[in-house]
Amino acid sequence: MGLNIKNSDTEAAIRELAALTGEKLTVAVHTAVSEKLDRVRRAKGKLPLTDYLVGLATLQDALAVKVKAP
Repeated sequence: MGLNIKNSDTEAAIRELAALTGEKLTVAVHTAVSEKLDRVRRAKGKLPLTDYLVGLATLQDALAVKVKAP
């Protein structure tokens, strides 16, 4: 099922995020939504701390691949 973004501000924000991270649009949206969902679940006590820390480690690993040392 597809998603059609009809809000120009939202579309611009997605494009900016994707450009800044070097990700494709779908990946940028997926990552942003996953991170927000984790924060909301954690705030509501629905995500165990260990799951959150594993998610952070995975994100850190993904970012380390994209960042090259000078």
